Amino acid sequence: MAAPSWYALPVDAVVERLATNSVRGLSSAEVQKRHAKKLNQLPETAPDTLIKRIGRQIHNPIVLVLVFATVVAVFVGTHADAIVIAVALLFNVVIGVYQEQRAAHTFAALRRKAAVQATVIRDNEPHEIDAANIVPGDIVLLSAGTAVPADIRLIETHELAANEVALTGEWVPITKTAEPVAGDAVLAERTSMIYAGALITAGSGRGITVAIGTETELGKIAVALATTKESETPLARDMRHIAQFLLLLAAVAVALVFGLSIARGVPFDEAAIIAIAVAVASIPEGLPAAVTVVLALGMERILAAGGLVKELLSAETLGATSVILTDKTGTLTEGRMRVVGLATHRGVFENAIHNEEAAAVLRAALLASDGYLEEADALQENGEPLVAHGRPIEQAIIFAGIEAGISKSVLSTEYPRIDELPFDSARRFGGMLVSEKGESVAYLSGAPELFIEHTRDAHLFKEILSTAARESERMIAIARTPWHTETLPTDSATTDLLTHAQLIGFVIFADTPRPEVAAAVKDIRAAGARVVMATGDNPETAIVVARAVGIANSNERPRTGADLQKLSDDDLYQLIMAHSVFARVTPDDKLRMVRVLRDHKEVVAMTGDGINDAPALRSAAIGIAIGSGTDVAKEAADIVLLKDSFAVITAAIREGRRLRDNVKKIFVYLVATNFGETFLIVAALIAGLPLPILPTQILWENLVTGGPMNVAFAFEPLYESAMNRKPKDPENAQVLSRAVVKLIALAGFLTSLLLIGLYWLLIQAQIPEGQLRTMMFVALSFSSMFTAFSLKSLGTPFTRIPLASNKFLLAALGVSVLMLLSAFFVPGIQYLVYTVSLSVAEIVLLLCVGLADLVLVEFAKYLFYIRPALRRANNV
Repeated sequence: MAAPSWYALPVDAVVERLATNSVRGLSSAEVQKRHAKKLNQLPETAPDTLIKRIGRQIHNPIVLVLVFATVVAVFVGTHADAIVIAVALLFNVVIGVYQEQRAAHTFAALRRKAAVQATVIRDNEPHEIDAANIVPGDIVLLSAGTAVPADIRLIETHELAANEVALTGEWVPITKTAEPVAGDAVLAERTSMIYAGALITAGSGRGITVAIGTETELGKIAVALATTKESETPLARDMRHIAQFLLLLAAVAVALVFGLSIARGVPFDEAAIIAIAVAVASIPEGLPAAVTVVLALGMERILAAGGLVKELLSAETLGATSVILTDKTGTLTEGRMRVVGLATHRGVFENAIHNEEAAAVLRAALLASDGYLEEADALQENGEPLVAHGRPIEQAIIFAGIEAGISKSVLSTEYPRIDELPFDSARRFGGMLVSEKGESVAYLSGAPELFIEHTRDAHLFKEILSTAARESERMIAIARTPWHTETLPTDSATTDLLTHAQLIGFVIFADTPRPEVAAAVKDIRAAGARVVMATGDNPETAIVVARAVGIANSNERPRTGADLQKLSDDDLYQLIMAHSVFARVTPDDKLRMVRVLRDHKEVVAMTGDGINDAPALRSAAIGIAIGSGTDVAKEAADIVLLKDSFAVITAAIREGRRLRDNVKKIFVYLVATNFGETFLIVAALIAGLPLPILPTQILWENLVTGGPMNVAFAFEPLYESAMNRKPKDPENAQVLSRAVVKLIALAGFLTSLLLIGLYWLLIQAQIPEGQLRTMMFVALSFSSMFTAFSLKSLGTPFTRIPLASNKFLLAALGVSVLMLLSAFFVPGIQYLVYTVSLSVAEIVLLLCVGLADLVLVEFAKYLFYIRPALRRANNV
């Protein structure tokens, strides 16, 4: 059964339905009964354990294949092969777990946990209790500075205002009353309610608890978050496809080889060894470890830029993102009021520095304000941040005064306070009575329309008001009047204050965009991704900010949550792809937008900082939370922006594309090499020739000699052209693209033909079996070393590739050569790898084979990457 629309009901009806007393509150006996049902708590997600993180590293299709290969190797007695594969697997797991544990510890330091207290009336007495013990029907007392512990229907208010930005996205505090509102009012317009997660910014009041725990608006979001499935990241999807691709190749090759061996009368154990050789040759054992290193380095680089990546696979996702859905308040903007203009009848001025007219307006605004700085002198001496108290607009005025060199404390000394008239939402203005040169003078601030109607000289300001109003989010008028008594009126006579007052000017406020956002949005668009604002704030504010940061142009108009709810999923997708600003959207609207985009094959990133953003953050392919945002948002996100800078997203996109490119290079390098090895073994078996290379030799080449080379690809720089690619282009959308498959197939086939030719020549020369296998082992090693430099860039000819751009690859070449030499000169390794000495002439021959393979790989690159790129450039 749906809960009543409490905000639309009269207070008496709410009291009756909840069986409480609006004055005395609940009795202790009744509280005990209601406690038996549930506590005012939200479910918490337990952090991942070490075992779970290890499981996540092992639960990888390629890793599982290698585990199977290890078990088979042990079963048939090839323990050396099993040990080498197991060491590679352990390396992969250790790196992955270490990196995720490190991120988890950093994230834990960000979390803030504090017990929320509440004051309730029970048995006609006030009681301070833990908010978890509040029950429906409790009468809660509210005052400025307190957090709202539950969903509360207000029954009495005194200038009560609350900041509900975490739920609604609207940064301006909302004035609350006890009067019911329309039944179809959206959450931000339910002024008779105050919701869990909000903060009381001014005034006081009391109300009836109508919902606790998971039944609150905050709780509903928590439930939606718990039931929202995380999207599979593009790289996770690609790795799954790659594993399927490799498994298919390996299964076909192993079945073919094993079947042929048995058919030719080869003993079962020997046939199994040959099949393991094929399995080892066809599966790139170094791929999981190399990809883990790439992602771990990516996490470190993003962390250095100011972004904390919580899981390895998330590091690459932003590089593939096609749509970024972003909240407004606190994400695109600073999330606090600032004075952005001071208006007089002569015009609008940006600040009061070097402008006496603007300074006069600011001084008058400071005198009209009851805001103050907390221990200002001590804080300034210690270099700590200044803390202002008062309504948000009063805090903004104080900080504007500091920037202009106008001190509130100095003014308070020069103009001693005599009386004050607190701001009243019904009266729509307030002010201070001060002593000015021995005379009583009232400084007033309030609604511009009211001051224009009643004050003197208002006609001078009408044109300025209409101009400033179009460009601002909020504005107050400032006026001054001598006063004949030492007290200000609090009744109907307050109108006399305005009729005698002289209008001085206006103070213009806005929640200003973060300074780096406009450039970041431009870079993101240049990278081919759309940026779409989805905010709970009002349409007028949303479009002003969207235009300021470059998300919307001057002709675009915002769409609202009400517009979305009328559309089918397909129509909604078209609307999102055609418009960039959506206002008054609910958490459910954001979640649906993410789902619809995801269903239409878009890779969606969601940025936000509020509780209302959490379900969409969880559902998106990559959720990005602002570091100063709510804990709920940070828990749901994949990346936390520690610097609160939108520009970190641009850096993460750049790093994501670098990761994707480097994973693709590693994949091509390893699989093409392994494909050549596999085809060589299969061809030799079909021809009835001896096994050209042993399983241990293949493992040594793949993991030890070639291993440093494929890991060094993790350090490859990003080519600038990568940031101009469209993320949805087929070649960029997945690692296992058609061009990659064709390149691997042709490069592997050409390499295998070269190796088969060498093998045939060595057979014809009647080279002894041990020497022959050693030469094939060295040929494979040289081939992998040379082709690594060709694959530094798939779309660039070898002659134009800057070979020294990755010093780690040059160092890896040196390590690979040493590892190759160790197979000849270290007795234990020589025994393991079964090598014999080679002559200088034989080594020169094998170097020539490696160079020839480089030429063949370059030919394959030309066919599938370089020539198509040239054709596109020439529009052929």
